[in-house]
Amino acid sequence: MRIKLLAIAAAVAAFSANAAIEDTYSFGVGAGWTHAFGHNLSRDIFSIDREDGYQASLNGEYNFTNWFGIGAAYDYQNDILLKKDGREDSFKLHTNSADLYTRFAYPLDNNGSDLFFKAGAAYVASSFDGDTHKRFAPVAGIGIQYALNKSLAVRAGYDYKWHATKLESGKVNTGTLYLGVQFTFGAPEAPVVAPAKQTVHVTKKHTLEAGLLFPFDGAVLSAEGKEAVATVVSSTKDLENAEYEVYGYTDRIGSDAYNQKLSAKRANAVAQELSADGITTIKTVEGRGKAEPVTGDKCDSVKGRDAVINCLAPDRRVEIVVNGDTVTSQVE
Repeated sequence: MRIKLLAIAAAVAAFSANAAIEDTYSFGVGAGWTHAFGHNLSRDIFSIDREDGYQASLNGEYNFTNWFGIGAAYDYQNDILLKKDGREDSFKLHTNSADLYTRFAYPLDNNGSDLFFKAGAAYVASSFDGDTHKRFAPVAGIGIQYALNKSLAVRAGYDYKWHATKLESGKVNTGTLYLGVQFTFGAPEAPVVAPAKQTVHVTKKHTLEAGLLFPFDGAVLSAEGKEAVATVVSSTKDLENAEYEVYGYTDRIGSDAYNQKLSAKRANAVAQELSADGITTIKTVEGRGKAEPVTGDKCDSVKGRDAVINCLAPDRRVEIVVNGDTVTSQVE
């Protein structure tokens, strides 16, 4: 029955898709309870007087892939009592063994928790009644490991050694139930996840007064006008994929043809200054003359040419419309 259970565990582990952490080293210590099973022992020569003892072990392992590794262990067992025919006293059986094994893992999480099966061979030195006997013995085991983090885990398992000790009248098998801790080295650092980014399309409209940009009835940018355009460029540096549109406007004074021509010249002057400031994505440059006045009918009741000109000043303008994307990080 025990062999069947080990075989089932091996089959499950061998077909596992991935394991805890590949390409890592680990070191472990453990201790537990050992039980001796007599195999063809003749009570006329030797018998087991006390079947239970204790065990301590050290191990080192390496995971080659995400499901397969190898390990080596030192195992010490003591306190099992043997009795020889014709003697009143019993004597202790203690063993030292060096184990080599393969380890198959079935993962339970990404930190190193798993179910595992191992199989290999042990070189066992058994000491009893003043003699030491050495032999090779097969070993297999099943267990579970729970990772507290990627560096530290606790492990519980059961190992079985066949014919670990040879006596004159038969052999002794041992089964060990143990608990231990496992330290893992070389686990990859957790990847740094970049914050999620959100892209929002925005439109910014900058209105520049013609009186600041140009001399009266003129289309040549003043020093203050160039500085105003540079300020617009600076304020849009944070936008990605920015595209620019330039629209020139006049007030309602004068003919439509004249105002259309003047507004186009002013729009072109601002667009040329944007180009001089390094902007290469100007999609529209357009003069709109006296269209879309912002003063509405506010100046209709104003008397006197100078007063009307001053009242209509907001209509004389150049608008720079910037369309682009702003990207922000989202903390989840």
